[in-house]
Amino acid sequence: MGAVAIGALLVAVLLAIVALMLWQSARRSPLDDPAEYVVGEATGYVYERLSDRALGGIDPDDVRLILEWQLHYHQVVAPRESGTRPVLGSGDSIEYITQRAAEEGRSFDYLDIAEVIAADTEYLVSIGAVGEPVEES
Repeated sequence: MGAVAIGALLVAVLLAIVALMLWQSARRSPLDDPAEYVVGEATGYVYERLSDRALGGIDPDDVRLILEWQLHYHQVVAPRESGTRPVLGSGDSIEYITQRAAEEGRSFDYLDIAEVIAADTEYLVSIGAVGEPVEES
């Protein structure tokens, strides 16, 4: 009888731990999950929000390429002086994208690139990658 009681006690402890873990999981805020930037999802999101004018000049593959070049610029190329960070959609990043396009024999309208970057910023906000502005103290 002692072995059955110990087994029942262990099962009860296990069930209590599982219940506690489920309760903690249910209480987690969506902000606890890190934002995940997925280029394929971003491409679809951005393409669906482009104006008719922009859609006349670029297709989904172009949007993806622009997003990839923008990522490359911000992660690798953009200058990082002490305490400064590159600005998403800056003239420098757009210039970099137009330069990369020219190197590959492509040509994108400056306004189309800016529109892609603006829609990408909306995507970043929608996935929770952009928080509230921080006030300087």
